[in-house]
Amino acid sequence: MARVLVPLIAGTAFVFLGRWIYKDPRRIQVNWVYTNPQHPFLMGTGRVFATLLIFVGSFAIIAALVSQPLSGPLRVLVSLACGIAGAWFLRPLIPQSVPTGAVDSPSTATPVKQRFLSKKGKLAAGIGIGVVVLLFVGIFALIGNSEVCQLAVEQAQSNSAVAERLGQPIKRGLLISGNIEMSGPSGRANLEIPLSGPRGKGTLYAVAVRSVGIWKFEALQLAVRGDSNRVDLLSGPLPPKPPNR
Repeated sequence: MARVLVPLIAGTAFVFLGRWIYKDPRRIQVNWVYTNPQHPFLMGTGRVFATLLIFVGSFAIIAALVSQPLSGPLRVLVSLACGIAGAWFLRPLIPQSVPTGAVDSPSTATPVKQRFLSKKGKLAAGIGIGVVVLLFVGIFALIGNSEVCQLAVEQAQSNSAVAERLGQPIKRGLLISGNIEMSGPSGRANLEIPLSGPRGKGTLYAVAVRSVGIWKFEALQLAVRGDSNRVDLLSGPLPPKPPNR
C-alpha cells in the first residue's frame, strides 16, 4: 500500500507545485540578481522548469496506478505517455495582457473570470479521459487473452471441484490483476483472475513459469467468496486456515 500511496502523494505535490510556479515564475526567482525579473528568457525558463515538475508528478502518479496490471517496459511507456500528456494539459492558462489603448481607463475595465478549462481544453480533457479508459480496457483485455490466463481459466472450467463450488457455466471476469513477464521463450506470470458461476464467485490465483515456450503452473488455487476452504487445482482441496488468535 505504501509503495503506491507515497508516489501518489509526491506526484500530486509535484503537479500542484509546477502549476503554482507556472502561473508566475517570479516566485522562484532571486529578484536582487536580475535587473528585470519579467525578462522573457527568465519567465520562459521558469515555465519550462514548472512544466518539468508537472511531467514528473504525472509520471509518478500513473506509474503508481499501473504498477499492478503492468510491469517492465510497458509500464514505463504508459507512464511516459501519460506524463507528457499531463505536462501539456495540466499547465494553467496564462491570461493574455491587454494592449495599451484597448480600454478607456483602468476604472472601466471589467474583470473576466478565468475558467479552469476552455472549450478546447474540455474537449482535449474528454479525449484524454477516453484514451485512458480505452488504454486500461486494452490492458485488461491483453492480459485476459494471454495464453497463460486462458490456460488457467480452462483448467478451472474443467475442474469438478471448481464446478461444485461455483456451478456451471463458469465465466471469467474482466478486471484481471497481476503481471506477465516475457523474455523470448521464457517468462513468468502471477495473476488474480475473477471467476463466477450460478452458485458463487471467487478468485483464481495462478503462478506460472514459461520454459522453452511451454507454461507450467507452480500454483493454481481458487478462493471462493464466503468459503475459507481453497481449491488447489493442482492437487485437491486445501484445509481451512486456522482462526487468528
